[in-house]
Amino acid sequence: MVTPRRTPKIAMPRLIRVVWAIVLLPLLGCGPSPDISPPRAITYTFDAPTRELIRLLAQKAKSPAYKNFDRNFKGLLVPESLLPYEPFVLGLSTESKIPAVLLLDAPWVQRYGVAGWLYELERTKVFDRTELVPAVAEAFSVSLAHITGREGKQLVAVPTNIKGNILFYRQDILKRYNLAPPRTWDELKAICRKVLPLEKSLKYGLLIHSTNTLNDFYPILWGFGGQVNDDAGQFVLPQKNNADAFVAALKELIAMQGSIMPGPGALKQFDPGGSLRQAFYQGQTLFMINWSTRMKDLSDLIAKGQGQSPGSLTNFSQVGVAPIPAKAGHPHRYSNIGSFGWAVNRFSVTAPVVIEHAKQFTGLVADEQFQLLAAETMGQVPSLIRALEKVTNEKVLQVYNDTFAQKDMVMRPRPHSRRINNVLEKALDAALYGRQTPEAALAGAIADLKKDQTF
Repeated sequence: MVTPRRTPKIAMPRLIRVVWAIVLLPLLGCGPSPDISPPRAITYTFDAPTRELIRLLAQKAKSPAYKNFDRNFKGLLVPESLLPYEPFVLGLSTESKIPAVLLLDAPWVQRYGVAGWLYELERTKVFDRTELVPAVAEAFSVSLAHITGREGKQLVAVPTNIKGNILFYRQDILKRYNLAPPRTWDELKAICRKVLPLEKSLKYGLLIHSTNTLNDFYPILWGFGGQVNDDAGQFVLPQKNNADAFVAALKELIAMQGSIMPGPGALKQFDPGGSLRQAFYQGQTLFMINWSTRMKDLSDLIAKGQGQSPGSLTNFSQVGVAPIPAKAGHPHRYSNIGSFGWAVNRFSVTAPVVIEHAKQFTGLVADEQFQLLAAETMGQVPSLIRALEKVTNEKVLQVYNDTFAQKDMVMRPRPHSRRINNVLEKALDAALYGRQTPEAALAGAIADLKKDQTF
């Protein structure tokens, strides 16, 4: 029997290797430098929201650090279309020193950290984890004992916001019937059975994504007591308790199809991006599982007031949020964390000055005023405790207080193996569309994953 490897196997499509190589060539000395004066301290990857916040802070902030940001740090824009292919892997796997600082999704942080590609940030005093909301700090920490010899998890990336999937609900309708938001699936079903026959504008009780369904399913699975990987990264889904939890969670969803949730024949209409939030805005559903950032999107839709139909949202007070329900008796509710964080490329750390520059950089892109501006302009929930204490955006505070701050809420990143996620996504699709039973879909997925041991 072959023992599953704990260090993930990572593949890169040839096209993305070429694209990322083209991006890096000027910085690696293989082409003319686009800007040779003044020299930059370190290179970093970024996205459009980061650049917009830096631009706004350069205009508003008294500190010259933001005004001189581009003089001190060389940014590499990573197009959003490339992010699903993880273009950072090529540079990290070949121990490139560029980029020095990377903006990474939470599962990538876990994967790259386990691979030994990211630098620990606490011991080197780049960042103090006690400044972060504990749940999000834990999601961006990994064990580096196999690299450093030090036990315990180390913070290897600094998240600038808290993003996770949560339960949206029609607060006005639940209040009309003196109902509290559900904590368990039994409670959600009971609410739907009571309300749906009385609210003619509602077509559904619950909507979840019909593409990338696994993102929504993981918190449901965790709430049934199941895991795909354990805390050490080992593939444990085949264990009876985890397999049983997977099947039970999937059966819970299938049992609601056609009455509370759309049936298999109606799922395709929710494939287009933004269709869930539109359905919720138009008053078609009582509950919806979606990313916490959709609160800002719903607010924008209400403000525009376009395309309203009978039952559409007209006031933000109609929107409530809560953690995703769990199985009755389970002590926790869960969210699949979708935050990005800043990590330091371990291979770039060739001198103490690199760490000092990384500390300066992180101090700017994860500091209090950066996060407060993101909260006010983009509806992001700050990850810094001191920033949360100063937020005035009511919608941001509602998301944090009613979901992430709940005592029984646990945030987890999805498994860091793309192979696992892809195979399980197909299994979910087969079961939800009625092509296979939950048991058969899971058995096929486990057999597929065991076949090549890509855990």
